[in-house]
Amino acid sequence: MNRFLFIIILFSLHLQGQKEINYPEVIYGKENISASWVSHPDIKGGEDTAVLFRNTFNITDSKEDFIINISADNHYFLYVNGHFITHGPQLSDIQHYKFETLNLKDYLNQGKNVIAVKVINFGKRRFLGMQSIFTSVMVNGVTNNAKFINTTGNNDNWLSTIDQSYKANEVVWRGIGEKAIVGGFYANNPTDIVDMNHYPTNWETLDYDDSRWKKVDFFENASSMGGSIAYLLEPRNLPLLSWDQERVGSIVRSSNPIDTAFPKSGELIVAPNKNITFLIDRQYVTNGFPELIFSKGKSAKITIKYAENLFGENNEKGDRNNIENKQLLGYFDEVISNGNVAQKFIPNWMRTFRFIAFEIATKDQELILEKFVNHRSRTTIPSIAKFTSDNTLYNDIFDICKRTIDICTQDYFLSDAYYETMQYVGDTKIQALIWQALSGNTAHTKNAIRQFDHSRDSDGNILGAYPLRSTFIYPTYSLVWVDMIADYYKTSGDKAFIHTYKDGITNTLAGFEKNMNELNLVNKTPYRYFVDWYTGPNNGSGTATKNDGLNSAVVSLHYVHALQNAALLFKEIGDDHTYNSYKNRAQEIIASVNKHCYDAKRKLFAERPDKTIYDQHTNIMAILTNVIPLSGQKALLSKILTEKDLLQATYYYRFYLFEAIKKVGAPELFDLAQKPWEQMIDDHMTTTLERFESTEKPTRSEVHPWSASPAYFYFNYLAGIRSVKNDFEEVEIVPAFGELNEIKGLLPTSKGNIEFELEKNKETLSAVITIPSNMIGNLVWGGKNIALNKGKNHYTIQRDK
Repeated sequence: MNRFLFIIILFSLHLQGQKEINYPEVIYGKENISASWVSHPDIKGGEDTAVLFRNTFNITDSKEDFIINISADNHYFLYVNGHFITHGPQLSDIQHYKFETLNLKDYLNQGKNVIAVKVINFGKRRFLGMQSIFTSVMVNGVTNNAKFINTTGNNDNWLSTIDQSYKANEVVWRGIGEKAIVGGFYANNPTDIVDMNHYPTNWETLDYDDSRWKKVDFFENASSMGGSIAYLLEPRNLPLLSWDQERVGSIVRSSNPIDTAFPKSGELIVAPNKNITFLIDRQYVTNGFPELIFSKGKSAKITIKYAENLFGENNEKGDRNNIENKQLLGYFDEVISNGNVAQKFIPNWMRTFRFIAFEIATKDQELILEKFVNHRSRTTIPSIAKFTSDNTLYNDIFDICKRTIDICTQDYFLSDAYYETMQYVGDTKIQALIWQALSGNTAHTKNAIRQFDHSRDSDGNILGAYPLRSTFIYPTYSLVWVDMIADYYKTSGDKAFIHTYKDGITNTLAGFEKNMNELNLVNKTPYRYFVDWYTGPNNGSGTATKNDGLNSAVVSLHYVHALQNAALLFKEIGDDHTYNSYKNRAQEIIASVNKHCYDAKRKLFAERPDKTIYDQHTNIMAILTNVIPLSGQKALLSKILTEKDLLQATYYYRFYLFEAIKKVGAPELFDLAQKPWEQMIDDHMTTTLERFESTEKPTRSEVHPWSASPAYFYFNYLAGIRSVKNDFEEVEIVPAFGELNEIKGLLPTSKGNIEFELEKNKETLSAVITIPSNMIGNLVWGGKNIALNKGKNHYTIQRDK
């Protein structure tokens, strides 16, 4: 099937599915909520558990809107008359706890109905981004005909039971003994251990007998005392996530001969008293909720392992298509069969995988695997951008970058899809720009900026990741938050957005100013100045210096970068005093970096005044902040790309390298800067890596959006398509090409799609460009500037001699 047709089909499924009523505009706010938070009477709090809730009722008119609000702690799955509806809530914090608003009309019958909710608490090792108070649920009827289903814990009709089949399976990544994963830090949720012998089969359906279930207990009011004793509720501000069924791949290796096409088609029968293993390859990384339907096999144990890649004998990865002598090392679910027909297992949290390994041990009864599919999970905002060129390498890089961004755009921007799944500031700055290019939508960007604003501490620090239930502070990421606001404004021209965050900007920059010393360079702090996962000598665990960042030039210049962006923002809203203050402070630091860190002999900036460490990063920031005059920037850029003894910018920091190339107008250097991505393509990767591979610090995450920046610059720089006024109300197309001669694609914007075919032939540009009727713009090439006509038009421009 044509890949673009496939995208259209999936999108049509989204249109037919359940919708978040409060997106994009709030219709039913928290003022409509009169329900309370309730739980099972035996819940103590904090334990890993699954609680099932049911409400059986009658309605007289199934054609009427039946609108509800719903939220839960930690996570819920909603069913109506046995049909899966959605899961949530959208990730946020206790002070801004989200609820979904849904119209259940299309799922209700005339007469008897049941609403069923499964609530999961993942326990003490729950996802680090998940804030929690107590295992509970809140269901609120918005329309008058739905108010009787309110959870109150006081003579309501809700019943509950604790699902005794479930317990959380901690993913072991530290300590003594065998580890479940390779690569260290794991912040995602535990996986599942489920014993189907204790599972209340069909609990979500209308005919299930819940007569032995218990009445729910009141936990807390949804609002009181001018706020809330528990959660401060807010309506969901992004669409619901997808639940699109897709194949999981084919069996490519097994311990026993398999004569079936399972899971593509047919069944897989495992004889009694057998131990078998088999490996499934999806051929590309995906994510979602895999569903296994199986029958019989009393007391059989089914272990399902998931991983982005396979590992060799020494945990090397190499060619991802080469599975010979490699094993799957990754997190897993474990299921015990009860011997009945049509048992169903779906994990309680998203799984990310290219490879899935089954390990099955049967007892005295054969086990029948009947169906295994995946329900893809990601935002339902369509990602429709297209890019092709006359260089297949660039096309392949675009594909893996796009897939990475698509997978990691969920309720929020995921830093990676497997290990952490948190929304980090540094990662999000990059992902937000790419996502906007792929979708033309800024809702996720605005949500992220707002959530980071919520995270600020009393010293002005933005937490390094948010939402978060712990404390990660990287002072450099506080500066990046300011840069994100500038990025958004440069595209949107929205001055009201600046006003929303101007107090936060001043608070954050004032907080960072406390880190500066008498040299006008940064001092040590209790926290880590994360810059990049450096490769080479003097690797400082993400900071170039091993002295806690004292006098770091690159960090000082990140402060300059944020000051310069903030100055421009305040100038735009007419605050000349703050504009001048930030501009002058930036110039003072620039003078200090020049004085203390420039090496006239090497014609480079050192990372610190003792001139013992040199990196690409400091020099990149020297270009972006104009520490070096414009006339010398291109030479400096060429120099740092050819001197091999410098600490190298890895995938993350090459975003800033590409920005520097664009700034100095050196498209001939783009291909050289992009070289590290070639290895990913050679290794048949289908998503982008977190860091450079090395024996010292092996790469970990394989679905890491901060490494997807080429996709952004293909549009923004090589094709040269940029908004110059009010979010693409006016556009400028200034093709740079680099090593390319032909570029074709589609760039979605808030004003409609821009389609383009650009071809360079010596001194001539041939372009076919389609712009929407509500857009104006110019095509710039070879010293000439031509107004773009509405609709589809052909342009031929000869470069000035």
